[in-house]
Amino acid sequence: MIKTKIPVTWTEQDYRDLPWVINPIPEERFNATVDTTKYNVQAYMCSDETLLTKFYDAIQTLPLQKKVVAVNKMVPGQVLPYHSDKYEAYKKRNNIADKDQNKITRYIIFLHDQKAGHQLWIEDDICIGPAGSVFGWRFGAQHMAANLGRVDRYVLQVTGIDV
Repeated sequence: MIKTKIPVTWTEQDYRDLPWVINPIPEERFNATVDTTKYNVQAYMCSDETLLTKFYDAIQTLPLQKKVVAVNKMVPGQVLPYHSDKYEAYKKRNNIADKDQNKITRYIIFLHDQKAGHQLWIEDDICIGPAGSVFGWRFGAQHMAANLGRVDRYVLQVTGIDV
């Protein structure tokens, strides 16, 4: 697990009123041992081009090339069970061969102080922290997220290639 902290350069307004799109998460994103029909895994996501400029100061220190930025919102009751990402669209868009996929890294940045019930696990470690806390993993790492609390959970997701 990668763990660091960055200065908070954003406001609540920068992420709350984004043009949210509801994306059901397809079963092929999970390994074969997870039956996604048992979980509420629909995701609210914004990957609008303006995110890169809104959050530029926040992500410029991350040691990545070919950065892709998204903001994810989980409403209370949503669970994204343990899985490892395949990054198929990212690899295709960035012309990354399977032999180089181990260089893919994903960072999750807490956009607000963590609230009761907001969870992020990477392998066997729970990730806890205030706004600006950064947690990451490299290709193949198992992780999960959940909002078992009372208020929406917002995180910035940055995917890229290790420098």
